[in-house]
Amino acid sequence: MKRINKYMLFSFIIAFIFLLFTSKNSFLYVFNDWVDANSFFTVGKGMINGLLPYKDLFDQKGPLLYLIYGIGYLFSHKTYHGVFILEVISFTIFLYYIHKIFIMYFKEKYSLLLLPSISMITCIAIFFVHGGSCEELCLPFIAVSLYYYFKHFKKERLTNKEIIINGFMAGLVFMMKYTLLGFWIGFCLFICINYLRKKEFKKMINFCLLFLLGMIIPFILFLLYFLINNGVKEFIDTYFIFNMTAYSSDVHGIKKIFGIFKYIFELLIAIKPLGFVLILSLILSFLTKEKNKLFRVSLVFLTYISLFFICFGAKAYIYYLLPIFSITIVLIILFGVKLIKKYIDLVIDTKIMLVFSFVFIIILVFMSYFFANYKEEIKYTKKDYVQYKYAEYLSKYKNPTLLNMGFIDMGLYTTSGIIPNTRYFELINVSYEDYSEIYDEMENYVKNKEVDFIVYIHYDSNLPPAQYIYDNYELVYRDDYTFEHSPYQAFLFKVKK
Repeated sequence: MKRINKYMLFSFIIAFIFLLFTSKNSFLYVFNDWVDANSFFTVGKGMINGLLPYKDLFDQKGPLLYLIYGIGYLFSHKTYHGVFILEVISFTIFLYYIHKIFIMYFKEKYSLLLLPSISMITCIAIFFVHGGSCEELCLPFIAVSLYYYFKHFKKERLTNKEIIINGFMAGLVFMMKYTLLGFWIGFCLFICINYLRKKEFKKMINFCLLFLLGMIIPFILFLLYFLINNGVKEFIDTYFIFNMTAYSSDVHGIKKIFGIFKYIFELLIAIKPLGFVLILSLILSFLTKEKNKLFRVSLVFLTYISLFFICFGAKAYIYYLLPIFSITIVLIILFGVKLIKKYIDLVIDTKIMLVFSFVFIIILVFMSYFFANYKEEIKYTKKDYVQYKYAEYLSKYKNPTLLNMGFIDMGLYTTSGIIPNTRYFELINVSYEDYSEIYDEMENYVKNKEVDFIVYIHYDSNLPPAQYIYDNYELVYRDDYTFEHSPYQAFLFKVKK
């Protein structure tokens, strides 16, 4: 086996072990009750079964994310074990390309310590939410481009093929969540500045054209998919226009930019771990030795540019910040180890490193378990989830139809295996004033008795089931349950004959 393959295998083992304890998609957890993951899974399995995202099933994330969850569905129809396999593969690629960056500076043995450290810190961070987030699944694409970014400045060249590859990485993320493209905006900006410094104008133009060529490939492929299935209008209207308008504020121009900076400042004050690592990475970047000053400074500002675009909507859930946190941790470890590398080499030889690494990894694995964000749920059984109770009841009926009301997909589509028969199958995070069609259409579904069952989720900021639901449906179950430490009520209704 080639040495490079050994570190790919090592990356896979590390990814599997740490995600096993920290991701709720893993085999140790009975169920991932995260509403986002459930909505991705519902659209993904609908996609595999011939339904079209946006046109047949309304949700606003990118089509590649649904395809990934759809592939996970092929492995396991009613669990997230298939998604977990893809999650491990994704994290493996992330770690392997970080390893390729490290060996530009250190001996390969350093990865035995550094990759497990990065894995543990990433997986127990507050930014790692439930498992299977879009941000987590984008980590390998960022890592691939980060490696080529290092290669460009360290070796002073990228081949045409490598430029296209980086554009393709950006294009894949564009088809998942385009607010994460801030990294590649910084990527292109600083490489172009480097070309301008050297007055290599033709190379800069060639870089831009080839990067755009690579980036447009995923878009063209999905455009053809929607074109063949007569869903281009819904794709454009939902993924682009809806996302740009439904969540945007009325403030524009200079006020908008100042508002984003104000929001970022408040965010860093509120989320101290992120503020700390960003400041630490900036300090270490100035202390570490690097011939190209533009390269040294730009590494840190890649994360700041990414943060700006993530916060463009003046709203950021904690898991939005995972890529920034993970890449910043990589840079801190890189800068920090570079500063003390000669002292490490003096006291640790290869044989000692192997023994020490084994003990160190065992310690980190125990830490990943004890500090996992959801470790208490490892002991849960199906009896602890209302989703399985309701699914067992629905299994008594032949081909039942279901509508999730009052909240984002709570997971009953997943545990029951039901594919929605209505376009609006869940309530997304948008108000009636911003997009009334979802609310109005759901009301029509109920009044016309278009579904056999309704699961209605009630929480403090929402109203209980409306009278028109009771007029057309009878209450079967009403249960309390907890999600993200908040109390909810789940109502299961059956259509009146």
